Amino acid sequence: MENKDLILDEGLLGEASLGELLSDPIAVLLMDRDGVLAEDVLRIVRVTAGRIASNDCGPAAGAVTAA
Repeated sequence: MENKDLILDEGLLGEASLGELLSDPIAVLLMDRDGVLAEDVLRIVRVTAGRIASNDCGPAAGAVTAA
C-alpha cells in the first residue's frame, strides 16, 4: 500500500510514512480485527490536516476559548 502522497514530510528521515504504517503486518491484522479500513484512516488524516491548515478546530475549541 506504499503511496508517495502518503509521505507527510520527506525531511523526517528514519520515520515511517503513513503508507508504511498502514501496511505494517501487525497494523493490518489489528485494523482487520477491529473492522477499520486504511481508507478510513487516510480520510480522517486528510480531514484533520485540512482543519489544522485552515485553523478550524471545530465547535469544541470555540467553547474552550470562550470559557
